[in-house]
Amino acid sequence: MRLILEHPWLTFIVVGSIGFGFLWFGLRENLVTRCKIGLSTISVSIVFVLLGIYIETPREAARRVVTGFTEAVVDQNIPLALSFTSNDIEIVDEWKGKTYNGHDGIITCLEFIYEKHKLTFNTVLRMGIIERERDVLVELSLFTRVTGIGSVPSRWWILLREDPDRGWKINSVDAVEIAGRSFR
Repeated sequence: MRLILEHPWLTFIVVGSIGFGFLWFGLRENLVTRCKIGLSTISVSIVFVLLGIYIETPREAARRVVTGFTEAVVDQNIPLALSFTSNDIEIVDEWKGKTYNGHDGIITCLEFIYEKHKLTFNTVLRMGIIERERDVLVELSLFTRVTGIGSVPSRWWILLREDPDRGWKINSVDAVEIAGRSFR
């Protein structure tokens, strides 16, 4: 089922091709049953693609939210970055000896980064998405291009939970390693 939901076009092409084959063979040999099988299979492939387009799995939601968040951070768009986070987001690591949480903590940390550095873009090296019972854990590895420094490698653990009213939101951000410096 995950293949159908996460890769609807691939499923549509494979199942639709089989249906087209049955339809073509039925029309060529004048076999009504084969034509009916072909039309039914093509109809099923259309249903599969519509399901895949309209149903978002937790993995797809996590990829969309984390990608949007990282792009908003690089674009220095704090309101957009906050729209991807829950109101009670937890920043796991201390920042300058203090613990920050919630939207105020995110704003404080991002403003500090923007004062010192100009981020130009991110290159995502790896996005490992682990779907669990109540949440989704994203292991993110990326290179961030920082003006005056160059490409800075970093590893993050980002935890997402589904909010019934607001959809999937980032609930926790954990910096595992930045520029070779481990936070563990």
